[in-house]
Amino acid sequence: MNLMLFRPRRRRCLEGVRPSKRIPFRIRFRVTGKDENGFSFEDYVETIDLSAGGGCLAFNKDVKKGDNLRLYGPKGTSFTVIVRWFRYDMKKNSRSLGFQLLEPEGSWIFENGSK
Repeated sequence: MNLMLFRPRRRRCLEGVRPSKRIPFRIRFRVTGKDENGFSFEDYVETIDLSAGGGCLAFNKDVKKGDNLRLYGPKGTSFTVIVRWFRYDMKKNSRSLGFQLLEPEGSWIFENGSK
């Protein structure tokens, strides 16, 4: 009798293939949305890395996977994004999240030129 108490986590990104490469890149954004308790917030955050379809942010609030946020770029362009993952590091007391663009209404920072 085989008992499996846990399953190893698998990283899946479009069947294991990332559509574009992540590039370490720091840009400051104003972000609005709702925290994990449903309260509206506005904050300033900085990216850790970016790609043609999204990126990773150093964050100050707790949010949930699947939540929509609004990012406002330095020149006023805005982007609707969905939270793909959220992490809290207790040792560093830091938060980060991964996001995916939902509807780029202006030029995103990077374009996917691999097609």
